[in-house]
Parts: sequence; C-alpha cells; structure tokens
Amino acid sequence: MSFSFGFSSKDFSDDETDNDGLATGLEAVSAVSSVNPLDDVRLLAKEIVQPQWEDLKTVLDSLKDVRVSFEQISTPRNSTVLYRRDLFDVKHQLMSEAGDEDEDSVELDILMGETSEDLRKNVYEGGLKSWECSIDVVDYLSGLNHGLEDIDCVLELGCGTALPTEYVYSKFLQLQPAKDVNFILSDYNKSVLRLVTIPNLIITWAKVVLSEEQYCQLQRCNDETIPVRSDELLLTDQLLQAFYHDMQTRRITINLMSGTWGRSFTNLLAPKLSAHSGILAITSETIYQPENLPVVAETLLDIILTNKNSKVKALVAAKDIYFGVGGSIIEFDKYLKNRIQQDLLPITYNAQKVDASLKRSIVFIE
Repeated sequence: MSFSFGFSSKDFSDDETDNDGLATGLEAVSAVSSVNPLDDVRLLAKEIVQPQWEDLKTVLDSLKDVRVSFEQISTPRNSTVLYRRDLFDVKHQLMSEAGDEDEDSVELDILMGETSEDLRKNVYEGGLKSWECSIDVVDYLSGLNHGLEDIDCVLELGCGTALPTEYVYSKFLQLQPAKDVNFILSDYNKSVLRLVTIPNLIITWAKVVLSEEQYCQLQRCNDETIPVRSDELLLTDQLLQAFYHDMQTRRITINLMSGTWGRSFTNLLAPKLSAHSGILAITSETIYQPENLPVVAETLLDIILTNKNSKVKALVAAKDIYFGVGGSIIEFDKYLKNRIQQDLLPITYNAQKVDASLKRSIVFIE
C-alpha cells in the first residue's frame, strides 16, 4: 500500500499554532521527558485496566442468539460503504444483560447513557460511538491508488467501532486468492470489543461474503418462521461458526486486546507484530487528553522502531484542537518533532488536512 501525503507540519496555520487557549497545561506535552511515557507509573495504577488478550471464541459465544440491528453509511468524500451496529441496539443488549453479576455498574450506567457522558477517564473511553476522524481515515484509505499487496498486519489502537479496520477487512475478504493477514484490534474497554468491534466485522462479512440464500439460511437454521431483514442480523450459532471457520479458510486472523496502552501493552504486542513484514497501524480520536498524547506517540514510535525489519506505516487522525479537553494535532506535531530531534530517530512524518468545517488532520508516520 503506497502512502504519499505531500504535506508537512508547515501546513498548520499560524492561528492554530499560536492559540493561547492551548498553552496552559500543554507545555509539558511538547517537551520530551527523561522517562519514557510508556513507563509512567500512573499507567500501572490499580484503577487502570491493564492490557490483556481477549479470546475471540469467547467473545463470539457471548453474542450467540443476539439479533443486531445496523445501518449502512457512506463516507462523505468517496462514498465508501460501511456497516455499523446501531447504538440503540447496543443499549438494548446491555439492558437484557444488566442482571449479569460480572457487569461493571459504573461502566454500564455510562454505556446506557444514564450519566450523559461520552466518556469517563479510566472507566469508558467512548468506543461505542463512531467519531468523525475514523471516517476520515476510511476516505483516505479508499482513495489510495495502490491496494493491499504490502500489508499483512493491521493494528487499530483505540478501535471502538473499528470503521478503518472494517474497510481494510472488507477488501481482504474480496481478495482472490486469499492472503494471510492479521487484524489486531485494541480498545480500553472489553465491552466495546464485544458489543461493536466484532459485531461490525461480522456484519461486514455477512454483507460482503454471503449470498442472499446463505444470509437467510444461517439465520433461520431450517426455521422458516424466523424473520430475516436487510438491516438486522441474527447471530445464530451456525452463523457465528460459519464466520469463524471462514476466517480460518481465508487465513484471516483476528486478535483482540483490552486495557490501557503503556509498556505492558507494547510488550504483549511485540511477539504478534514480529511475524509480519508489512504493518499498518491506525489510531483516530485518541490524542484528546494531554497526558495520553505522549503515550499514543510513544506506542507508535515503539512499534515502528522495534520492527525495523518490517515496513511499518502509521496513521493518526484527530481534530486539530480539542476545545475544552486539551489535546490537539498541534501538540502531537510538537511532541514528535522534539522526540525525533532529541534522539535522532529515523522517523519521518507529515500531515494532511481534512476538507471539513471542523478542522481535522491525518498524520502519517513511518
């Protein structure tokens, strides 16, 4: 896959870089600390969810006999078709499961919308919603002139509804012949991986791969009274098994990781990445908090620098300024520049503006 932006940090206008509202609390972000942010002790605090691999089969089993409703959307620039589970449907499932003893009540209240919060630090990081920048990434990827010939691993950090991964995944489903590929999807919340990340991939698979007859048969399972609708998918045991086995046949691996980023995260990730020659790392809407911005940057730098025998490319999509929160593309640019200059890193990066009323950008690092 060939990436070429043709933009650099100079493309940020003076009014963005001189914004007085960004100065307070962000000066420390632009300066590189002597301690790598991945090793910050705060990331090991007991209230922080530590990273761990989640078993795909267990996630699939938890979705058995769930009927999901979804919508088909098209991206604004290239009209790329995507599928995503309806948020109200997620809440319906959560309501039906509310009696489960292992359900975190605080997280459940937020997910259900009872607290009117889009996210809460160290509890829920907003993964159930599809944010604008993830769609920007899809438009960018769908506009490339080259295909997927160099990619054998796609890593999405803070994946949430995983629309960028979903797009690349749909392209691999259509490849003839099939090609080995590993999709690694990480989100702070295990519940997000279960409720939207994997369902969105299953829906995409059903829409891209299954014939109309298969789409009906795998939901009805010889019971003709079961309704089949174009905007719903009944996740029967037969359908989930068909999905799982088809991934094996196509040599598509799906790995899931929950929990925070940090040194533990990169250590867990390293063995998975070392087996691949072409890695595409994607993250969108993850640098909105000043204290986490360096962690995101260092995670990507670690992935690039520890996989020197691989071709690693990273895309970071974000709003230029997160008003009222603190993070910004501006500060991310400053951090990368300082880090590269300080340690003479063999890293290049550039940025592309997104044509939208709300200023957004995509930063490309390799």
